[in-house]
Amino acid sequence: MEEVDLMEKANGETNSPAQAEFDPMRWAQQNPWLSEGQADDRIPMNRSVKDSGGPPSVQRSFARRSHQARFKKWSQERHD
Repeated sequence: MEEVDLMEKANGETNSPAQAEFDPMRWAQQNPWLSEGQADDRIPMNRSVKDSGGPPSVQRSFARRSHQARFKKWSQERHD
């Protein structure tokens, strides 16, 4: 009997009930505060970092590393 149970689990068959299909309209009605989105209150920093000449993901990575380096330098100067 135990071997049969192991085989059923190995084949992906379980005794758990079937999961209900996701209904986006019902979800939005039940969670209205999550449907609104989040305000973007960040200040745009156009051209604050030199253009690295790559795709947007490379630009963001380059900007992040540059900002981290600047912050580290500022933080060290502040504590000296």
